[in-house]
Amino acid sequence: MPHLRKAWDVSCNFERKIMKPIFFKSVLILVFYSCGQTNSNSAKVSNHTNSTVDTNITKAHSNLSKTDSIDKINNETIAKSGNDTNKAFVFLKDGDSTIYLTANMKQDHRIFGYSQPDIKSEKLLLLSVFTNDIEENPYGCRLGAYYNTDAMSDFTLKYVSTIGQFVKATTIDKSNKSTIIYFEKRWIDIQ
Repeated sequence: MPHLRKAWDVSCNFERKIMKPIFFKSVLILVFYSCGQTNSNSAKVSNHTNSTVDTNITKAHSNLSKTDSIDKINNETIAKSGNDTNKAFVFLKDGDSTIYLTANMKQDHRIFGYSQPDIKSEKLLLLSVFTNDIEENPYGCRLGAYYNTDAMSDFTLKYVSTIGQFVKATTIDKSNKSTIIYFEKRWIDIQ
């Protein structure tokens, strides 16, 4: 049995000399790597909040980018048309102040109606030959987006006056409620 006793002593020495340092090194490594970690629940909440904010910013940027790209493409097309564009018209000499615009597929038109005589003011109405201007009203015009005035079944446009580079008009709905609106003069042919 002394043989077994000696083997047992060797085994215990091996455990103390080799296994103890390995165990301590493992614990130190584990502690070292876990120091940089945060609470996993707070990380999830933080990531969810950041994700929501990122999504909202992306949606706003996407919508802005969509209208920017529509503007770029359609404005370039209008610019290429030069003076060969379709215009709205009003026949004041006939005693009628109604503003008309009939769509002409051979001539482009893109006419915004603004809340003030300023192209940077709120866009209230859009008359355009371009489908990407009309579908889903991408500019959020309160009075809508239409191909021509015949499509505006809820109201009519009436000429009021000319103010500098703008035509002042009014929209009159079926209940006789009116809204003042301004168009760039270059898009309205007054006769």
